[in-house]
Amino acid sequence: MKLLNESLRISLKLLKIMLPISILVKVGSYFGIIDFLSKALTPLMGLMGLSGEMGIVWAAALITNIYGGILVILTMAQNNTFTVAEITIVASLILFAHSLPIELKVISETGAKPWKILCIRMSCAVIGGVCLNLLFKFLNIYQETAIFRFTMKKPNSGITSWILGELKKYITIFIIIFTLLVLMEGLKKIGILDWINNKFSPMMTFLGINPGLSLTCIVGLTMGVSYGSGLIIKEVKEGSYSKRDLFLVAIFISLCHALIEDTLLFIPLGAKMIGVFWGRIFFAVIFTLIFNKILPKDEIQK
Repeated sequence: MKLLNESLRISLKLLKIMLPISILVKVGSYFGIIDFLSKALTPLMGLMGLSGEMGIVWAAALITNIYGGILVILTMAQNNTFTVAEITIVASLILFAHSLPIELKVISETGAKPWKILCIRMSCAVIGGVCLNLLFKFLNIYQETAIFRFTMKKPNSGITSWILGELKKYITIFIIIFTLLVLMEGLKKIGILDWINNKFSPMMTFLGINPGLSLTCIVGLTMGVSYGSGLIIKEVKEGSYSKRDLFLVAIFISLCHALIEDTLLFIPLGAKMIGVFWGRIFFAVIFTLIFNKILPKDEIQK
């Protein structure tokens, strides 16, 4: 019963965060916020070897989600061709920074300032995109035309479909949060949680993060920001870790989350692992190490 109540508490907290933002995103999309943002992003696209039109792809993903960005790519592909390099770069941009209204609000509940995480994610995306463009041009690789191996059905844009989709999402979040809490409690009782923390201790120590947060990082890496943040919210309530540790975890999982699922979405579009998998891990580690060096060591969660 305790775990069920805790799951409900965390899920309701996430619901209170995500639902208002989802409504604002839906309304904003209707009034053209994606088109407005895409025009602002157009100058940046050239720095990464992409056409200005690609701005709307990233804008759609930034405001809505990864699927929104992919849908725009597939729509544009009906009248355009893209190289493997272009698809890899735009996929990298999307994976570093997407679903920002919701994910920034969720991550803010861990104590991290949304504007800081926003700057980190956008900076990392642009730097990563520029680096990939320079690397691909220098080595003259991935210039062949990308071949898409799947198509996506355009979702129903009606209000009823949207409501049902949101309802399904929040029920799924509750089920997964409850499953994770049960799993963590079970692993803790039989000693496997301590074993996991010990095994990942060298990596966590290298990143400057308390090894006790190993499982939280693993959940974020494999399942995504919402679930990782759900566990961080639990740790914030219990007051077990410093603000510094929680902020470093927030940076890491913001830049590198849902590593398997999200990667598999772009591989069928022709994207290469260097951009959608290894690049994310590399920049997540680098940015976490940078902030580990510059953050004060004695900032403790009260």
